[in-house]
Amino acid sequence: MNTLDLAILPAIESADLATVTGGYDFTHAVQAGNAAAGPGREAGQTLGAGFDAGYKIATGRDSTIGATVGGPLGAAAGWTGGFATDTFNQLRRPALPPAPTTR
Repeated sequence: MNTLDLAILPAIESADLATVTGGYDFTHAVQAGNAAAGPGREAGQTLGAGFDAGYKIATGRDSTIGATVGGPLGAAAGWTGGFATDTFNQLRRPALPPAPTTR
């Protein structure tokens, strides 16, 4: 089994991110994650209810596991997706062109 030695990976300082990409706003990424958590929770609850219905059809027994864990898992997945998408967009945006020179 291969393992990843994290000691060989370079650390990226936040000050370096500011010089390379024009700035990274962690607060903005967290806000994007928070905004995506609500829709993720709703999707998780819907999928959980669907799981419970399918379980009842397949086994004839009631289940509440989908409704119980679907919402929190969906919220976590939504938050992670929103945070990751915003982070990716911030780091991949093109650098601003240089300011025009005046004569």
